[in-house]
Amino acid sequence: MKIRSVIILILALGLFWSGVPRLFAHNIDVAKARDKAREYAKQKVADPNRAYEHFTTDCLAAFPGHNHYVRCSIFYFDESRKQLCKERIEVYLPEHHMAKFPDLGTVQELTYNLKHTSTKEC
Repeated sequence: MKIRSVIILILALGLFWSGVPRLFAHNIDVAKARDKAREYAKQKVADPNRAYEHFTTDCLAAFPGHNHYVRCSIFYFDESRKQLCKERIEVYLPEHHMAKFPDLGTVQELTYNLKHTSTKEC
């Protein structure tokens, strides 16, 4: 009698968990994150209200191996290459994407988000 109850419980749990959404993690592509940071910096350099003429970016994966964050430092320079400002940003992916059984599908396009981590925005 006990074995039958255990088997029924296992089958019931199996059916229950087959309908529960699954979570999938994605590692962020550092090169794409750097491109996102560069797009952001280009907008600031193009702003006529700012004295920036050039910029450089320095981006690193925050948690190598399994990460969702890339930390970038953006340095802004004037025409004589004198540094005017430095700001830090994080480019990140949403933590997880959800998929339901049986479509465990692949996420075709990931949204790269951006947030400031420095106290000073240039």
